[in-house]
Amino acid sequence: MNKLEWLNSEILKEYKGGDQDRRVFLQTLKAALQMKEKEKGQLSESDEMQLLKNELKQRQQAREEYAGGGREDLVAKIDKEITELKGMLPEEMSEEKIEETVRKVYESAEDKSFGSIMKLTMAELQGQADGALVSQVVKRVLG
Repeated sequence: MNKLEWLNSEILKEYKGGDQDRRVFLQTLKAALQMKEKEKGQLSESDEMQLLKNELKQRQQAREEYAGGGREDLVAKIDKEITELKGMLPEEMSEEKIEETVRKVYESAEDKSFGSIMKLTMAELQGQADGALVSQVVKRVLG
């Protein structure tokens, strides 16, 4: 079952007596997936995961803005959405595993520049780790 089918079934459950906020959130994700599908055609699982990661990043940024503005009601709502999105995504790699991958890439790379190592490492990890964390690890390894 792909994410679109899963979202449809979850939305239907929420219509039948569930949480309205969750239903609206799921409908928003469904719309984003459908828009991406119109742009690219059939979406692969990695395309779906990338879209969900982008949605997560947007909500994390919004949470920071809401918290800075003292909007605790919106912070609580966005926290629910962030938790839901994290549950839909595969678990991210640990920092130790990322460092191990970075070191392996560094040893085999001809070009030892930051940009080259980042590009090769992100290709190796295939979206299993946050780019900001990978960047920190690469900087530490290049030291």
